[in-house]
Amino acid sequence: MLNKIQMLLLSIIMPCLAAAESKLPFKNSDFESSNLSNWTAKGTAFGNKPFARDAAANDQRLHGTMQGEYCANSRTHGHFRSGSLTSTPFTLDQDYLTFLIAGGMNQGTRVEVLIEGQPVIDCSGIENWMLKPNYFDLSQWRGQSAQIRIVDEVEAPWGHIIADGFELTDTRPDFLAWDQHERTFIANKKHLIFPIHNVPEAIERGFRDRKDWLEVKGSPVQLIVDGKVVRHYWARLAANEAETDWYASLSLKDFQGQAVTVRSWRSTEEGFDMIQQTDTIPGEADFYKEAFRPKFHFTQKTGFNNDPNGMVYHEGTWHYFWQHNPMKKSMGNQTWGYATSPDLLHWTQHSAALFPYTNGDHYIFSGSGTVDKQNTSGFGENAIVLFFTNTSVGECIAYSNDGGKSFQRYAENPIITFDKNDSSGKPFHIGRDPKVIWYAYDTNDTPLNETAAKFGGHWVMLVYDFTNGKENESGRFYTSVDMKHWEHQSDLRGYFECMELFELPVDGNASNKRWVIYSGDARYAVGDFDGKTFTPEHEGKYRLHYGTYYASQTFDNAPGGRKIQVGWNTSQSAPEAPYAGHHSFPHKLTLHNEPDGIRMRANPIEEIKALRSQSHRHKPVEISPSTPAVLPIDSDTFDLTLEFEPGDAEQVVLNIPGTHIRYKTEEQIIEHREIPLEVIDGKVRFRVLVDVCLYEIAGNDGRVYVSLPRNYKEPISEIKIEAIGGNAKLTQLDVHELKSIWD
Repeated sequence: MLNKIQMLLLSIIMPCLAAAESKLPFKNSDFESSNLSNWTAKGTAFGNKPFARDAAANDQRLHGTMQGEYCANSRTHGHFRSGSLTSTPFTLDQDYLTFLIAGGMNQGTRVEVLIEGQPVIDCSGIENWMLKPNYFDLSQWRGQSAQIRIVDEVEAPWGHIIADGFELTDTRPDFLAWDQHERTFIANKKHLIFPIHNVPEAIERGFRDRKDWLEVKGSPVQLIVDGKVVRHYWARLAANEAETDWYASLSLKDFQGQAVTVRSWRSTEEGFDMIQQTDTIPGEADFYKEAFRPKFHFTQKTGFNNDPNGMVYHEGTWHYFWQHNPMKKSMGNQTWGYATSPDLLHWTQHSAALFPYTNGDHYIFSGSGTVDKQNTSGFGENAIVLFFTNTSVGECIAYSNDGGKSFQRYAENPIITFDKNDSSGKPFHIGRDPKVIWYAYDTNDTPLNETAAKFGGHWVMLVYDFTNGKENESGRFYTSVDMKHWEHQSDLRGYFECMELFELPVDGNASNKRWVIYSGDARYAVGDFDGKTFTPEHEGKYRLHYGTYYASQTFDNAPGGRKIQVGWNTSQSAPEAPYAGHHSFPHKLTLHNEPDGIRMRANPIEEIKALRSQSHRHKPVEISPSTPAVLPIDSDTFDLTLEFEPGDAEQVVLNIPGTHIRYKTEEQIIEHREIPLEVIDGKVRFRVLVDVCLYEIAGNDGRVYVSLPRNYKEPISEIKIEAIGGNAKLTQLDVHELKSIWD
């Protein structure tokens, strides 16, 4: 039993002990006085008062992570101001300084501790919008006088810092600090590999609303050469070998023989030690042999893909770029992946062509490629020129004079800026995804100027634009004679991202052509284009592509004037796969006179015939609900042609294990998503490409084109044609098994 004296002593000591756990180093170190008392402000970054919670109400990421009612925030005054907040001196009578921090990942945006006026330790944000806890171990300076300084010296995107809740404690915090791990090595191998831990898909999809956003997004990983950051990605590094789902890789081709520093944040020592340079990627020997991977559709080795980019034919080689996240199986770290092919079938993947964060910029979003045959730009005759959106700057250029082996960014990027207040004199807009084509003059055209007359045409850029708000989104047309200087010509309202512009003959008649504008959402219009303005010849938009098809692009400069398109198949891969995202098989676009006007068709390229191996055929036969047509086949990759007369059947169903295609006769639709497909001359015709985990349908000789996923876990032993609610007639069923393009 405690006596009264002991109880009295405890009543005095316990509050002191509690207070010793955590305390403010000085009054208003948490900014809750609603002013900047005990802080000295310099410059304009932080204004003359702290940032208030009520001002953050519409920003749930920041609002939900503020400790009290106020914080220091240089973001509220914009990215392009600088300044600092320096605290009053205080005594370091405890070992740890804890605080909340958000903002840009730059030495110029930092929280630092000063001892005798000199900084001894600092940290920055990691490009996050939400306040996250961090701490400094200040035990070696215990007993000394210290100050806190919050600094914003960066006048650029992510040029801000947010800080709050500075407290001292003797208890080491139990959260993971933003400890850096780094190691320097001489690059003498092909790859630098990183152990990756997948985030469950359900969590990934909902991450934007989660407070543990950083746990989903991961942490920064950097490569540094000669003191400059040359690669910067976000990665969810595995903590150890047991947690590793696959290995990401970055090419070391550009740094051979140089000292390279790899740096990561919020990683374990064991996980960081697994970052190694190698000549092979773990698991690489099994790539393209996996049970889940398509065999004749292009897929990248690892990571995520979405939009096709920059596709161009150049001196016998097809060049293929795509939005690539090499470090995760979800969107982010937007890089331009790169592959080439001699035949549009067999692809060789190279190191990436364009990287984020190498010039103080951000993500490298979608764009296009072309060939400057006449050296209008001065980049070199027959240079490959890529146009892309730099998410923090504007529309930019990179070019190659060695057939795509290397790409150099134009020194005067951007060619079109995002800054309405820019003083450079360059045009500006808000948007993305530049598509650049050459417009050749005919006798009816008036050249832009003498230079354009000499070259016989000018360059046209079509770009998605929402300068005047999302409700006014449009296709914006610019013209140029040198690829560097652009003039705004016109706008076409109501068009979305990843647009295309091309000309096609109608029914193959070179004297009867139309222009087509095509949007990322697979809607298009047919009309006239005079080099400056597109004029549709009909109301509304048409649709050709359906299913999981998005953000397509055609190859520029294709031989014979062919328009060959590839789209992003948004269906994902198997959970066990080291990659995610698929692209469609290349298909040729054509224009035709149809009963209701000029319409576009899409059919797989003829090159696919080179992949055919064993063939199967079912003779024409009547089918009924009790007597389906069955064709045995033991393959999960094939090119199928089906033609039938629906008769009085309510439905005709093509059953392929792992999927089915159901045609509803009365509605004249493919049941999935109610895709319209008319009966023509009493018949319906399907061309179906089946490739392990996905399939594509070209209906009625390409009048519709459908991309959809298939359950790859169901083996295919037969194909069955069924009639439901009546009788139908099978008039053609041909199946050609297809070889893998990776063999």
